[in-house]
Amino acid sequence: MSSRHFPSGRIQHGDRTVATSVIECKCGVVAHFKQTGATRKPPEAAEQYFRAHGWTVGARATADRCPDCTTRLSKPVLKVVPMEAKPEAPREMSREDRRIIFAKVDELYLDDKTGYAAPWTDAAVARDLGVPRAWVAQVREELFGPEGSNAEFDEFLAKAAPVIADMKNLCRSATAQLEEARRLSERIDELERIARRVEREIGKAS
Repeated sequence: MSSRHFPSGRIQHGDRTVATSVIECKCGVVAHFKQTGATRKPPEAAEQYFRAHGWTVGARATADRCPDCTTRLSKPVLKVVPMEAKPEAPREMSREDRRIIFAKVDELYLDDKTGYAAPWTDAAVARDLGVPRAWVAQVREELFGPEGSNAEFDEFLAKAAPVIADMKNLCRSATAQLEEARRLSERIDELERIARRVEREIGKAS
């Protein structure tokens, strides 16, 4: 393995200037190995000196690091891995839940043709008991019958449907009328500009 070459430099040593081997970090820090003997010391001696003083001596000058940079780069970087939130397991219906739901449905369910007494539905029972709607539907399907139709709700939908349709038509009509009014307003503005221009021309002629 070939020895590293260190560039030469000079520093003041006491009352005289001595030659040195120089190492420099990318951060700008510089260190000197003094060549104070009668003969120049080999690069290996300079390398050992720099290493002993905490330097990282690379294969090339660009890989040299001062003690501070060596310490900073040698510290392990802890990678923060966010903990994945585990999906919450769906709540399971207990025997007590089933008993309470059964009692409520049994109180409100008329027969498999009518279903619930008005205005009750699976959703209404679930809200009243504070349980998932699917639990109510499961108990009702297994032990009673189909949900059936809510007469009051059906009547409401029958009455509401035409009113909703009329309101939508009215909104569409109002939108069209507003657009037509905007166009008419623009035409009126144009007519007023023409009228003012004609009035000025007549005034000049007279």
